[in-house]
Amino acid sequence: MSCSPQEIADVLKDTGSGLADKIVHNLGNFTVALLAIFGNPERLALAGTGTLVAIGGAHYILTARHVWDEVLVGADHVGITLKPEVNHRYAIPSRDFAPVGLPKPCAWNEWGPDMIPLLIPAERVGTIEAYRSFWNPDRRVEVYAEVIEVLVLMGTPAELGTIADAQADLQITGMYLGPEKLQHMGGFDYLDYEIEHKARLPRHFGGVSGGGVWRVWVFCSAESGEIDWKMSFHGVAFYQLNIGSDPTTLRCQGPQSVQAMLHTLGAAPVRS
Repeated sequence: MSCSPQEIADVLKDTGSGLADKIVHNLGNFTVALLAIFGNPERLALAGTGTLVAIGGAHYILTARHVWDEVLVGADHVGITLKPEVNHRYAIPSRDFAPVGLPKPCAWNEWGPDMIPLLIPAERVGTIEAYRSFWNPDRRVEVYAEVIEVLVLMGTPAELGTIADAQADLQITGMYLGPEKLQHMGGFDYLDYEIEHKARLPRHFGGVSGGGVWRVWVFCSAESGEIDWKMSFHGVAFYQLNIGSDPTTLRCQGPQSVQAMLHTLGAAPVRS
């Protein structure tokens, strides 16, 4: 069995096929929601979203810098979602994380730079790996077939969840993006995406900050004859422009900036 790119596109658009949801579920294996946990009695706040990455023998949560500096660094613990659709709690003291990489910008604005890897304590990695996967940015992606390429943003929109005191009900969502606009400023690359307000998407993207943008190549497998896909990490969401407008625009750190930062981590000190 073989399938043309147009047939693949038709299956991808068909909500009844489940293909789009399967891709999002796959990307969700590398994605976590990040919660700030304060005080006694406990109070929760959604900080943003992160992507699990492993490089140079160490493990990180890659997120937006303002998620750390404005929310998580002042919390007692950082809550991490691990088990989907199951009530659970997994938290790490915020002091146990080691932020590495780019310095804090002079001001938070639409030009960042706004991304940071948070080094996970080595003794915590095993528990996270029991439920989630770490992406290796050095992984080579090769596809020997005609492909349909899509872009997917993984995030945790606050509008689609609820937090009441010490209980959070959150939804990590995969959002298929339209065409991207590439820009450069101050030695960094940026990706802009126009988002139309549709039924399943929020109007405000609070909680999506730090979420990963993925390039996904969908193709017909020569071995199985079935539709399959491969993916590559592409960017980090950090800013919403034109809030309240339709469409609105999401800005993300681009792949050159992300890869350059990640590949400096091998030389960074690893705290045990």
